[in-house]
Amino acid sequence: MNGRLPSRSREFAAAALAKPRIAIVVGMTSEARIADAGPDLTIIGGGSAARVEAGLAQAHRRAADQGRPLQGVLSFGVAGALAPHLRPGDLLAPVVVMAEAGVFPCHAGWAGHLARVLPGARTGALLGADAAIVTPERKRRLHQERGAHAVDMESHGAARFAAENDLPFAVLRAVADPQERAIPPAALAGFRPDGAADGWAVLAALARSPGQTAALIRTAFDARAAIAALLGSRRLLGGFFGFDQVV
Repeated sequence: MNGRLPSRSREFAAAALAKPRIAIVVGMTSEARIADAGPDLTIIGGGSAARVEAGLAQAHRRAADQGRPLQGVLSFGVAGALAPHLRPGDLLAPVVVMAEAGVFPCHAGWAGHLARVLPGARTGALLGADAAIVTPERKRRLHQERGAHAVDMESHGAARFAAENDLPFAVLRAVADPQERAIPPAALAGFRPDGAADGWAVLAALARSPGQTAALIRTAFDARAAIAALLGSRRLLGGFFGFDQVV
């Protein structure tokens, strides 16, 4: 053998190399399954911007070592509404991410493509928070003070990393909890740092405080609407979340 790939194999190899390398940042393993980007390109933040940045740095180094550097970063998953008009299942394609460390604009072409392709997608500003925003009063105050429409706990870490490494960045999130609804402590108890759900922790929290049951059921229905919206957006956007169309 001369060590060369057969012609058909060379075509497949060239096609693989031509595929965009997009890192997908999520909060939970359920979101990672929807994104379906593969373990090398999926960073599960588990509600920690620091964990997001560390995971992106590792993925960036690994991709460079493979000779196929990262080309963009997308924050994907659920978010909480700060604006009163947002409802569970509404899709968000913000133009900017706000955080204590600064304001990070999203890639105009990529964010614009998401807003055009996804029916009813909202733009505006997303706020990055280092702790869960769980009460209606806090949500209303942040909306009034910061002007952000929604909040999550991973996008600001992804935005900061992308800015520092000169990578195109965009956000695609779906509203899980509306402004007027509090998130019960039992729901937070089931959220592990590795992004996996802990059903036993939820049951234990309910056993200690069974009065949360009705609120937890409402939260579950809201989350189901958000997950359905993410699944639909994934089908509409294709394998590279529209990156290959605009960047």
